[in-house]
Amino acid sequence: MPEYTLFLGCIIPARFPFMEKSTRLVLSELGCILHDLEGATCCPTKSIIRPMGDQAWYIAAARNLALAERAEHDLLVPCNGCYSTLKTVEVDLKINPHLQEKVNAILSSAGLEYRGTIEVKHLVEVLHDEIGISRIKQHIIKPFEGMRIAAHAGCHMLRPSSSIFFDDPNKPRKFDALIEALGAKSIEYETKMLCCGGNLNTADEPDDATALARMKLLEVTKKADAIALTCPSCFMQYDSRQYLLQKSGEKLNVPVIYYPEMLGLAMGFTAEELGMDMHRIDTEEFLSKWDSKYNYLKELREVFDLNSVRRCYECGACVNDCPVMKVTPDFNPNEIIGRLLSGELEALIDSHTIWLCVDCYTCYELCPQKTGMNKILDKLKHLALVKGKGPKGFMASIEMFKKEGRLGEPTSMRKKLKLPEPPRSGAEELKKLLTLIEKGEENEE
Repeated sequence: MPEYTLFLGCIIPARFPFMEKSTRLVLSELGCILHDLEGATCCPTKSIIRPMGDQAWYIAAARNLALAERAEHDLLVPCNGCYSTLKTVEVDLKINPHLQEKVNAILSSAGLEYRGTIEVKHLVEVLHDEIGISRIKQHIIKPFEGMRIAAHAGCHMLRPSSSIFFDDPNKPRKFDALIEALGAKSIEYETKMLCCGGNLNTADEPDDATALARMKLLEVTKKADAIALTCPSCFMQYDSRQYLLQKSGEKLNVPVIYYPEMLGLAMGFTAEELGMDMHRIDTEEFLSKWDSKYNYLKELREVFDLNSVRRCYECGACVNDCPVMKVTPDFNPNEIIGRLLSGELEALIDSHTIWLCVDCYTCYELCPQKTGMNKILDKLKHLALVKGKGPKGFMASIEMFKKEGRLGEPTSMRKKLKLPEPPRSGAEELKKLLTLIEKGEENEE
């Protein structure tokens, strides 16, 4: 079982204890053993403490690192700001022996020494690189399929790249991958890498801080169901600042989710267990939408192979080869499949559009996975028929089949061509078999 020393920093335990709760819950569930760091102080944050002077900044950070070395476990940090500070100091001390010597000369008065025997690791780094996506997926009970999430990595998870190199500082993918491991879609959006602006508050510029946060919130409210992040300072910006905007009459309705909360929900923990009622922006609508999506897809999975349906929708390469589309531009089978995945099953069953598929198998023969859009449409037609819905001509043919066992009866034209009498119909026997099928389907229900 992996063991880490946990460095929570100042803001999480003081202002957002629910972040600590979710972090401890999910890491425990994933088999991690966490040790608290006795005697720890502020990381210290770059934006406030470093202007005091490099020496004070290095000493305060190195002291925390020396304490962590005594515990003999790598330092796991769930706060972006703490991570950037401690990782930067770790790297600077390792590559600069002269600086390390000066720092240790001062630390010695407290009986401490930094030797560089442990590493500072971000929570996202540990989850992605050490615990791993596959292991996380094994613990997922209720995925976020169908939910669109705006990933906000935050500046200090990734920068400065001279010290932090577990992901690309400008085009990161690991945080997105962790979100998608829970079944959600991590969307691309224009303001994805925009700073939250939190440090403008300590510069006594709250209006500018709000304006910068508002830029991202305005885009996300149109494109995603929530923002996911790991930084308490960023959380303060997007949750608390949004709350102030809401009080002044501007309701952006963007839930802000700390990633371990999202992971905890997918693992089966309740919002109450995770302390999500402590958010300023209510998450109830987000949770309700997720619950509806989950139940809808659960029902859909009983009829469809959703993985194949998703691959079909994402591919869509055969759409332009559909013969019906050449004469009926309003018919777009790929669009129908997208609507099916987005929650419109009932509307599709009620629509005439699904009946425009002529089962020519063009899409099937062009499909690299041999799914074929026609197979999906066939199942939609079946669901419609179960509810007694379908075009008049189609329904009349079904009734004739049930009654006569055929879709047409021989006429006198056969005699004119001197053809023999047709063989006896097996309609009565077929009726019995169809009755057995209907009874079996009723019992299954």
